[in-house]
Amino acid sequence: MKKFLIFAAIILMTLFMVSCDVFQLPFFETTTTERTTINPTKINGTITFEDEDYQDLALYNSSNYDIEDVEEYNDLLLTTKNHIRLANIVVNTVIYSQKYPWGLETERQVVSQGSGFIFMQDDEFFYAITNFHVLDSEYQGTKAEIMTFSDTNFSEAEIVTFDESLDLAVLKFSINERTDVTVIDIFERLYYQFIPGELVLAVGNPSSLNNNVTFGEFKSMETLKDVNFKVIYHDAAIANGSSGGALVDVDGNLLGVNTWGLEDSDEFSFAIPNYIVYMFLINNGILD
Repeated sequence: MKKFLIFAAIILMTLFMVSCDVFQLPFFETTTTERTTINPTKINGTITFEDEDYQDLALYNSSNYDIEDVEEYNDLLLTTKNHIRLANIVVNTVIYSQKYPWGLETERQVVSQGSGFIFMQDDEFFYAITNFHVLDSEYQGTKAEIMTFSDTNFSEAEIVTFDESLDLAVLKFSINERTDVTVIDIFERLYYQFIPGELVLAVGNPSSLNNNVTFGEFKSMETLKDVNFKVIYHDAAIANGSSGGALVDVDGNLLGVNTWGLEDSDEFSFAIPNYIVYMFLINNGILD
């Protein structure tokens, strides 16, 4: 009877899903059989990845999962936590308007706020991933602003590309004098299965609590209404403002982008998988 009630509750909760507010399904076992990792073929400059391809991915093994010394494991978690906080950014969508009809003074209004993370840099710019819905606004003439972990003020960012259907976007902003910044590895866990029960960390800016890190575990790959690909289900707490933040493994490697949750709950979280993010970057010319 208990299992039936849990299942019924899950069905009801899917009707109230909102961006970055959180969901829990039964624990699924996974096999330990080695599988051959697939690498999608680029056709006419683009790649695709189907849901059924996920089962053909190899399992990922990290030596850090075998750590038995508590102090060593704690040090690892703190190192990963600090690393992803330094890669996290606050993302604002703002609009500037003339404060008074007779003056030159302008007024700055924040119309939305979310999260993002740095995944690449060149000689001049940092590049960050966020959700499209963090940047989308009903207001005309909006601009994107970002603030890194060590910044004291927001600075302007350029929207390089976006895909509304995937709910992903790329920002770039000047490196300037920023030195206390890290880059999240988007390649190490690419095209490996996520292991049910493995530790995950979510970083973001929920409810204006900047650079917040929560811990949880990967549960399963699930299907959501109006989403054309399977998403990561985990239970690291996220909330409004977490959208666009990174979901990483114990080593700090990207697993996904936190995007959805359930209203009035912090126990059910969903993220766009890293292979969808990679496909987006390749198909939009950000990566070769």
